[in-house]
Amino acid sequence: MTGKPDTASGHTPIIDINGLCMAFESRLVLNKIDLQVHAGQSLCLCGSNGAGKSTLMRILAGLLHPTRGTVKINALELPKKASAVKSLLGVISHKSMLYPDLTVSENLMFAARLYGVPHPSQRVNELLDDAALTGYRHDKTGILSRGMMQRLAIARALVHQPRILLADEPFTGLDLNSGRHLVDTMHCFRQNSGTILMTTHETSYGLKCCERVVVLDGGQLIFDAPTSDIDHDRFISDYLTYARSAS
Repeated sequence: MTGKPDTASGHTPIIDINGLCMAFESRLVLNKIDLQVHAGQSLCLCGSNGAGKSTLMRILAGLLHPTRGTVKINALELPKKASAVKSLLGVISHKSMLYPDLTVSENLMFAARLYGVPHPSQRVNELLDDAALTGYRHDKTGILSRGMMQRLAIARALVHQPRILLADEPFTGLDLNSGRHLVDTMHCFRQNSGTILMTTHETSYGLKCCERVVVLDGGQLIFDAPTSDIDHDRFISDYLTYARSAS
């Protein structure tokens, strides 16, 4: 099952990947990847360690240059237009990308000013409220729990109201309440016409957050299907075997 679900037929994909290859010295990590994601779609990228998931995300974020192939974000080609693409992206990782010695509000204010957000104080207050962190605004970020720090990292990623959310293993180490908060945040982002591309080993969360699932195996795309067409229990139990049997 490797067709490309298309909920916006006839429209240019907001993420458009064609013939993408990435090699590190003699090791081919991504091999001829073709993937299109349309505006408003949410896609979960699954694969075992070393499958190429994080490499693909780093290419989309403009942090790596592909060996071959083309990558376009909103019709802007990477890496040529990386600076223009930056404002379209919000990035969440299992690493917080926060400054531990700054307070909660200082981290958000720094990001807001970096992106030139109008009325930054108002935007920071909105995000603190949404993340249930208003009472912690003056606390140093380094003392926060893992769940609270991830809520702050999500708020930071959304500070400039990006069109695309890239989330690389965002559920790592989260407790149940923090996981639910992240799911709710992603649903809200989609309701506001946002596009999501996420990687996760927590496939139950991936199926809750996303309408489409793709599987990478050995650097190649082997499975691509709407979540509505998937046997969720079987997929959660062993997504790689499921993908291989359906491809």
